[in-house]
Amino acid sequence: MRSKGVAILVVLLAVFNIPLPQASAQQSECSANANVGLNSSQVDLVPAGGFGFFDDALFGQSSEAYNYNGDLEPLTQDQYAEVLIPADDATALKFELVKGYRYRFCVTYHNDPAEEAANVPPMGDVYLLADGDFDIYRTDYDTRTESWWSDGIEQIPLEWRDMATWLPFRDVHAYERVQNTEFTTSIDSEQEAFINWFGAEPDRHMYLVLDNWNSSKPGSQAQSGIGLIAEVTIEVEPRTMLPAVTAYAIVCLPPMLLLAAPAFIHSRFHSWKDADTDREEFGRTVPLVEGDLGASGKDGPD
Repeated sequence: MRSKGVAILVVLLAVFNIPLPQASAQQSECSANANVGLNSSQVDLVPAGGFGFFDDALFGQSSEAYNYNGDLEPLTQDQYAEVLIPADDATALKFELVKGYRYRFCVTYHNDPAEEAANVPPMGDVYLLADGDFDIYRTDYDTRTESWWSDGIEQIPLEWRDMATWLPFRDVHAYERVQNTEFTTSIDSEQEAFINWFGAEPDRHMYLVLDNWNSSKPGSQAQSGIGLIAEVTIEVEPRTMLPAVTAYAIVCLPPMLLLAAPAFIHSRFHSWKDADTDREEFGRTVPLVEGDLGASGKDGPD
């Protein structure tokens, strides 16, 4: 598991001090009806905090309360949810994105009306994470009060840190210190799990993380101590996609035509003849200097 390997690396760096070479929000425009709610067969609410690294029998922990590995149907319908995120916590919407659809995500944060929030704007972070990065994110949360994790991360050069920490999907879907945000994405290939020789694995899932704590990311919103309510809308619309062979044709066809054009022109040039030209005469491409019989079959001049 990637998160376990990352945690071991960070522990070694922190304990043994191993040196390494140094090296605006806008108003949501989503229009999905709030009455659509959440389709539990396509979207699941899962905790995004804790038990990222310590959730198996190796460490004596039970993952039943955090069973986020169940399979879901592909996300093909609009979704709407209002999610409570307590202070110093995080929650995620789990789903399976598939090709052939365009997905628009809109998130707006509100202060929890059950808490007193005097002049504190509702601000939080929003991340779209893949399976492996979500595991590391939960490990990051679980070790937020421990110094060995942050110390180990600090000793890793910046250009290598993407191997030891979580990253947003395609390195871009991170929206930090926002009150509301909107973004779109789509999938260009089937999100199938890697081959597992020990049994069938569910399809890979994505997680829309609603973050209300101060994570290890430098741009993360500081923990304000106030709960948030996230209004989440997901709009799904069919997307016209060209067949995969189109890209190969666009890339390969021009060079092939460029190579074939000289040969075609050469062939056409040598196969040309005037309509009044005798076939036998046309067939003589190189005239003879001596003993040339010519068209009449007689010897030519000496």
